[in-house]
Amino acid sequence: MNPNYGYQLYQAERPQTRAEILAADARRGRWAVAHSRRGRRSAERQGRGRGIMVIIAGRTARAA
Repeated sequence: MNPNYGYQLYQAERPQTRAEILAADARRGRWAVAHSRRGRRSAERQGRGRGIMVIIAGRTARAA
């Protein structure tokens, strides 16, 4: 058993102030932006996401 289990339960169940809620929301927002940018950059570097568009563009060009 974790020695801080009682304190963790207290922290989990206590109500948060408006400032704590806003700070947590801002922190989660920054995390989401950073991770979405990282995912987009790594996909571009690896060439993913572009191949299917080339295939679709090629088919639409031939069909027209």
